[in-house]
Amino acid sequence: MIIVKDLSVEAGIRRLVDAATFALHPGDKVGLVGSNGAGKSTLLRTLAGRLEPVEGVIARSGSIGYLSQEAALPELDHPLATALERVLAAREIGAVQQAMEDTRRKMETAESAVREQLIGRFSRLEADFEVRGGYRAEAEARRVAASVGLGDAELAQPIVTMSGGQRRRVELARILFAETDTLLLDEPTNHLDLDAKGWLFRYLAEYSGALLVISHDLPLLDESITSVLALEQGRLEPYRGNYGHYLAERQRRRELRIRERRIQDLKITQLEDNVRRFKGGSEKLARRAKSMQTRADRIKGQLVDVGSVGRRVAMQFPQPEPSGRIPLQAAGLAKAFGDNVVFVDVDVHVERGERVLIIGLNGAGKTTLLRVLAGQEPADLGEVEVGHRVSLGYYAQEHESIDPDATVLEHMRMASTEPDRMLRAVLGHFLLADKIDQHAGTLSGGEKTKLALAQLVVGRHNVLLLDEPTNNLDPQAKEALLGAIRVYQGTVVMVSHDTDFVGALMPDRAVLMPEGQVTFFDESLLDLVALA
Repeated sequence: MIIVKDLSVEAGIRRLVDAATFALHPGDKVGLVGSNGAGKSTLLRTLAGRLEPVEGVIARSGSIGYLSQEAALPELDHPLATALERVLAAREIGAVQQAMEDTRRKMETAESAVREQLIGRFSRLEADFEVRGGYRAEAEARRVAASVGLGDAELAQPIVTMSGGQRRRVELARILFAETDTLLLDEPTNHLDLDAKGWLFRYLAEYSGALLVISHDLPLLDESITSVLALEQGRLEPYRGNYGHYLAERQRRRELRIRERRIQDLKITQLEDNVRRFKGGSEKLARRAKSMQTRADRIKGQLVDVGSVGRRVAMQFPQPEPSGRIPLQAAGLAKAFGDNVVFVDVDVHVERGERVLIIGLNGAGKTTLLRVLAGQEPADLGEVEVGHRVSLGYYAQEHESIDPDATVLEHMRMASTEPDRMLRAVLGHFLLADKIDQHAGTLSGGEKTKLALAQLVVGRHNVLLLDEPTNNLDPQAKEALLGAIRVYQGTVVMVSHDTDFVGALMPDRAVLMPEGQVTFFDESLLDLVALA
């Protein structure tokens, strides 16, 4: 349970939430909505205790599970902790299991006298593990992990070797396995395939604790929540019902405020017209004029705020200089991380102006292949050949290239030598003009996505390598990105699990991972996109 009174939250010099008061009770399922940059993620971090509020009080009771939007490497009990150990640690049995495994390894090489001591230690640890429900809990942890798309091979993998998407799924499994009283989830469906999303929807619908969730996945908001908190211009406004009801009710309230404001404006106009007529007349008329002006001023002080219609992202990739006919190709690519062989003998052939989609299940190596093609990751075998007059622009799904300590404008300068005036104009199209002096580390996930896309725009590349570019974007920004790619005359190689986005774009060809099979894209492949 969380109770909030007069809460104010800031990021940098911006006040994101002002004097908010609300409560989360057991059984409440609340969607936190608002445009990118409104402050949703910052508010959630504050409720979780990761940030201190500027003003106000937050009272918490019971255990809280918090899923951050970021996929940063978590603090680990030891450097080579596996995904399973990380999940089990949510119930404080991961450390016992790790001690058992360390002891077992030592037993294999120890001398007889020492081995006897280690056997005794292993027996005591195993007894402790069983008392804590270890084997039963491990089976449950594996079930939860499998439900969010983590198989046995991934659970045995050290977290430090995992991709950002895999780490996010590990953290989601850990939080759900912990059986907390309150869940604070920031974009929980990112990196989940269709089956995992369906399981999560059902889990959240049946969850008995308090839930506050941020998501651009509209089905999640419609199926799993019973009320909405809308964050607009620093104010939180509550709505009963799911996301669909919120959209209709928000429009109804806005129309009501507009009508009330029109009545107020009309009344002010009538009063001030009479003031102008009467103030030059007799003393009696002058007193009446003064009284009318007082009434008009009182109404002006109580004007209904109709709210502004949200600004829209405007996105356009400049038409680039043409590359050679074959801008990108690779032969015999292979990549492994330790014992985890990601893919072997993959060939890629991309022609100028093509839209190529890399498809595969979670863990099939889609992001790894894109990173190899972009030169961000070396191939263990094979070669990548960049064609004549090619300028590569790479968008990383976890924003690895964004420096949290550099300002927004400094990032644009890193990507282009254009004058600041032009860079500021591009940032304005991405609704980031008021954040140019803000450190990138204080941006929301959606704002980081927009900044990374703005860097691609000013880079004037003729080949774009995009890894889940729609993650964290609100629907309007996603629509703007789709329109920009459609008219872009360069070459695009993309990884995306967004079925609607891919279906609207309709790529030319697909590379099916991990085999590397190449096929022409058609609508039948959208089912596989949904499973990615």
